[in-house]
Amino acid sequence: MLVIALLAFMAIVIFLGVFGEFVFAKTRIPDALWLIAIGIIAGPILGFVSQEQLWVIAPFFSAIALMVIMFEGGLHLNIYDVIKSAPTSLLLAIVGFFLNMTVITLLLEGMASFGYLQNWSFLNSMLLGSILGGSSSLVVLPLVARAKLGKKVTSVLTLESSITDVLAVVITIAIIGSVLAPQAGIQGILHSIAGNFSIGAMIGIIVGLVWLYVLEFFKNKERLYHHNYMLTFACLLLLYAFTEFIQGSAAIAALAFGIILGNGAQLQKMLKLGQKIRLDKKVIEFNSQVSFFVKTFFFALIGLLFYVNYKMALIALVLVAGIAVARPIAVKIGTVRERFSKKELSVMKGLIPRGLAAAVLAILPAGAGIPGTEPFTGIVFTVVIATIAITTIIFWIRTKK
Repeated sequence: MLVIALLAFMAIVIFLGVFGEFVFAKTRIPDALWLIAIGIIAGPILGFVSQEQLWVIAPFFSAIALMVIMFEGGLHLNIYDVIKSAPTSLLLAIVGFFLNMTVITLLLEGMASFGYLQNWSFLNSMLLGSILGGSSSLVVLPLVARAKLGKKVTSVLTLESSITDVLAVVITIAIIGSVLAPQAGIQGILHSIAGNFSIGAMIGIIVGLVWLYVLEFFKNKERLYHHNYMLTFACLLLLYAFTEFIQGSAAIAALAFGIILGNGAQLQKMLKLGQKIRLDKKVIEFNSQVSFFVKTFFFALIGLLFYVNYKMALIALVLVAGIAVARPIAVKIGTVRERFSKKELSVMKGLIPRGLAAAVLAILPAGAGIPGTEPFTGIVFTVVIATIAITTIIFWIRTKK
């Protein structure tokens, strides 16, 4: 019976995903809310799927989802736009992440001082601040792709959300490590962050350049070239796994890999290479279908894993308010040297979604045995649902014209 229910749920989710894109084209209402709603109905309300079983596969699925969406985002980024927007993206990401982290930490400390949080420490506040510090690239990338904004702002938002995703993962793990091994200190945390970014970017670029030549070689081997997407996907999986294994940023590696493969023609000119190297359009088209499938189930999974705790929900809503206030400040500081249109700035200020990366990170502190972190999952899941809903509404209002 469980298998039948899962198959039926998968079919409904796919139909809703496709229908949601059609509705989005007509009404500018993103499909995220439809998919989250069906997940909540099928999971917490009707109980078709066990949340305990889903939590076992959630880290695996989040890794696949992050990998595919980051790769997809990279494929559609022009390398010249990336180079131009990198300084702004980095500034916006760093300012936004640490401003959010500071605001969330202060709000939690305030609630703890009034006794609303029990068995709570300052490190608990910092941990939750880092988990919720960055916007979700899995939500931002599809929205930005549909918004038809300028190339510069699209590149900035894509890179910013990618960087904050990585910051959340790296800093959260670094803080957990510092709690478990206090001798590491702030220097160890900073060293870990810098190392993760640089290792991920370097490996993604090198593997991407090599793989372009491999794909060119496959063109003369019909049987191999017929499976060029599956071979590329296998290469992406190995890249992601290897980068994680050597403690680099696998998300940044996947993004860099996508940028290199999507810009073969431009790289040929930039590096003055005699041989034509470019990615087959069929690979890009097929990956967009895979990305759609993964993104669709990502939103449904958030709904399936959602649960309600009213005390935690109240804390979460306070944090959502803090995130909403911090975002316009971060955008103003991060784009101080840029001249974006009012519409572009308006959309940027409304992009506050948190996603599955935050949800997965929320279970790590309790799993590591850090006292007082048991409520993290309830708080984070409510923040994820609320911020996606708010982003959806703001996005619809500010892009409907």
